[in-house]
Formats: sequence, C-alpha cells, structure tokens
Amino acid sequence: MTEPIKEASEELAQWLSYPTELGCRPAKVEFTTEFDDPDGIHCMIFRFQKTLLGKWLLGIVSESGTFSEMQEYHKESELEDATRILEMLKAYWKQQADSLEES
Repeated sequence: MTEPIKEASEELAQWLSYPTELGCRPAKVEFTTEFDDPDGIHCMIFRFQKTLLGKWLLGIVSESGTFSEMQEYHKESELEDATRILEMLKAYWKQQADSLEES
C-alpha cells in the first residue's frame, strides 16, 4: 500500500470515528480504486465495515473532502456512487464560497 493510500485510509477512519458519523473506528478499511473527475479533482474510493461481520460500505477521500453516506458498497457501481458523493461535496463547498461572497 502506498503512503498516500495509507494516509487517505487513516483520514477516512478518523472521520468515521466522529460521533456524528459512524461513531467508532471501522473494523476494516480497504482501498478499491481512484479517479480524477472532469474538474481534475482526485478521488480515492474505499470500502469499510463497521464490524467484521457487517456489510461493506462506501467512503471517499478527495481534494473536496472525506465523506460517506453509509450506503452499501457495490463494485459494479462504485465509480458512479463515488462520483455522486464527490459532486455533492463540490456543490457544498461552492455554496459555502457563494455565501461568503454575499456576506
């Protein structure tokens, strides 16, 4: 595992531990793939389990943020699912920037 993947995996695990998210460190985190979106935002896709016997869930670490909707991970739709989350994060940050400009 490369250093950037290790760091991103740890970032996701720490984010998931927040009480407003998973509330604990995941039992397991695995890197699956990575991609760059049309805007050049790099995104790493991970799957994780809350417990060793739990379902695999999808999470991302990107230049726009770390996030999971706690949705089940599906290999066949991971890029589509991760892209949707990334687009949501980008829209959130754009909205934040727009509100600052209005202030």
